[in-house]
Amino acid sequence: MDAVTGLLTVPATAITIGGTAVALAVALIFWYLKSYTSARRSQSNHLPRVPEVPGVPLLGNLLQLKEKKPYMTFTRWAATYGPIYSIKTGATSMVVVSSNEIAKEALVTRFQSISTRNLSKALKVLTA
Repeated sequence: MDAVTGLLTVPATAITIGGTAVALAVALIFWYLKSYTSARRSQSNHLPRVPEVPGVPLLGNLLQLKEKKPYMTFTRWAATYGPIYSIKTGATSMVVVSSNEIAKEALVTRFQSISTRNLSKALKVLTA
């Protein structure tokens, strides 16, 4: 007991150890919840990944598309990677569909919400 105030004093190390234990327990709970939700998310996504065209880390495939005829680049990539592949335009990943039948199925039959999206600035500049 403290003679002046009459209160019991708790050593500072006990408070520090208790606070550290609480912080560690909270961190473990958050880690468990994150791993649980990511495991559930990966189980529901059973589609195969789309092949990705390799590019420059920050610019992606923009340097490969600055030719006078970029459609030739898309044709060459379609021959290499198949009718559906992914490219990076800066920080954005885009899926390219090179087949008429697959594009019709994707835009009209299955996913009508895709056809109403706005173009990114990179594509507006590229297709201007």
